[in-house]
Amino acid sequence: MFLQNPFSEAFGLDVGDLSIKLIQLKAHWNLKNKTYYTVEEMRSISLPPGYIVNGEIQQPEMVRKKLLRLLGKTENRKAITCPWVVADLPEPKSFLKVIEIDIPEEELTDDDIIAQAKKHLPLDIEKTYLDWQVVENGGNKNSTKVVIGASTKSTADIYTYLLESVGLRLLALEFEGVSIARSMITSQKDYEGEARAILDLGATRSSLIIYDNEAIQFSMEINFSGEILTTAIAQGLKIDHAKAEKLKIENGLMHNKNFPKYIKVASEFTDNLVEKIEEVIAFYKDHFQETNDITHITMCGGLSNLKNLEKVLTEKLKIETAPGHAWKNLLHPDENYFSNTGGLPYASAIGLALRAAGNIDEQKI
Repeated sequence: MFLQNPFSEAFGLDVGDLSIKLIQLKAHWNLKNKTYYTVEEMRSISLPPGYIVNGEIQQPEMVRKKLLRLLGKTENRKAITCPWVVADLPEPKSFLKVIEIDIPEEELTDDDIIAQAKKHLPLDIEKTYLDWQVVENGGNKNSTKVVIGASTKSTADIYTYLLESVGLRLLALEFEGVSIARSMITSQKDYEGEARAILDLGATRSSLIIYDNEAIQFSMEINFSGEILTTAIAQGLKIDHAKAEKLKIENGLMHNKNFPKYIKVASEFTDNLVEKIEEVIAFYKDHFQETNDITHITMCGGLSNLKNLEKVLTEKLKIETAPGHAWKNLLHPDENYFSNTGGLPYASAIGLALRAAGNIDEQKI
């Protein structure tokens, strides 16, 4: 219950390649004995290209200065006074997968997890921080399903040092896929017999997260992003980057009479996205046991509202695809409270803020 949370003002912080996003929630307890939330702070700050590249902090001092500005410590804006934060680790620098171990849950030890992780991790276990959690086991008492998460020690240590250098104190560093799923998967819905995919379409990178059997099964980075699409348009039409970005925002995957070749360039690039998604889904079905069919793909991230994208993906993949609702797990007495808060680019930050607000027991993830 939130009244017992000593970190009630803690907030979520999503550090991306081109922006840092912050959300601070306040929990209330009088909606039919259920927790509901108000947004205390929702802010972001842009990062110039090159500060963080593919999750690697290239210019830590410049990122630190931007973070101080976001927190209101260097300019005339309301300061975030609470030091407690839940932050995420970038998708390219982390690994998440569900595995099954032929050991009963009550006999499972950390040594067993490490031994199995060595078989699955594409990382040097000695240079890795490893975390794990038992997931729904389907009644099999002779084996245990666990989700293992791992990140290189160097990446986790750099992000920890960055946050501590501006006076923040970490409650948790969380895998980006977990925080996104916490906001995008409906917490009270029964998904028995069906799987969900979450397509996170970002400015510099994208990923597909598979949620099945009440747990994240795995996530995989996809070579598709808003910046890559803009660059393809600029090169294909021989126009500058700014004009290509404007065309992308205004037209999405629709014709432009002034640039007849536009839709061909954009469509070819989107066909590549379709192929990558199909590859990930096929990999999931081929390499995982007891899989369910993916019945819906939920999009989030800044590119998820690209015009006509949901229609194109639905038609080509033969799976219903649509932008999700990042605030869906935050109850409020006013049903319109979150309606004008454009949450999809904030999906990870919202998931982090939910954990920071201390309502994990009510969440599936």
